[in-house]
Amino acid sequence: MAWLLSGTSAVMLWMMGNKSRYAPWVGLGNQVLWTFYAVSTKQWGLLPGVILYAVIHARNAWKWNRKEALQ
Repeated sequence: MAWLLSGTSAVMLWMMGNKSRYAPWVGLGNQVLWTFYAVSTKQWGLLPGVILYAVIHARNAWKWNRKEALQ
């Protein structure tokens, strides 16, 4: 499972580098998967990072969609 989650993170970062408007949404979906992983394996220390990254991805999605709407 960790391999899949890490792979999804790498794909999302690649998409961000290509300025894909879907990258923040992939990132948000990935944080949902990380949450399930952290809870199912009882690795509670992962949850603060999950929350932080989810906030950042949500911010990026909002800013990128707002920017596109203004163009």
